[in-house]
Amino acid sequence: MLTVQAPALTYYGRASIKLIAAGNFVIYIDPFAPGDYSEPADLVLVTHGHDDHNRVDLVTLKPGAVVAAPAGAVAVKGHRVVREGDRFSLGPVQVRVVPAYNSNHKREACVGYLVCVEGCRIYHAGDTSLIPEMAELAPQGVDYALSPTDGHWNMDGAEARRCADLVRPRRLMAIHSSPMELYDAERAGQLAGADVLPLSPGQTMVLAPRFR
Repeated sequence: MLTVQAPALTYYGRASIKLIAAGNFVIYIDPFAPGDYSEPADLVLVTHGHDDHNRVDLVTLKPGAVVAAPAGAVAVKGHRVVREGDRFSLGPVQVRVVPAYNSNHKREACVGYLVCVEGCRIYHAGDTSLIPEMAELAPQGVDYALSPTDGHWNMDGAEARRCADLVRPRRLMAIHSSPMELYDAERAGQLAGADVLPLSPGQTMVLAPRFR
């Protein structure tokens, strides 16, 4: 198991990421894509119930771990049911549940997450297109925004760029870049701008807050 400086983010493909905080506090968001799930989770966040986002069975849970998901999104006993507007803390992490929706994803069934880890604010947009509620995130000081760019089920790179202009994150990354596959470099590359960080499956990056 590779030890990396925390906080760190690893991208697995599709919308699947792992976050590591100090003290080896482990968070998985939308587990599905192949990757190293061997580190047991303290927290699993699921944006919605489509089977390319909710494979909690891939993850080993630590005692007392929390699985958070919208109603009906996971088949896990005792999971925390969340809806937009919810906020909660677990260990060193603070989570805000935010809207995510479009014509392919009902608002009541989908969410995004704003996760604060050691002063870093990471916005995982979930499956969504540009929505006006994104502007409410601008005052939060988002450090890293992860936005879908597949252009079929969700917005494309150009629309994700407009979302970033609303959210105003410090850095921007493309996820869910293919309608069917784990990753599409060409579609991911359509998210343009000096603030964009290239992120390919298997890559890990150490995160830094806006002010340090």
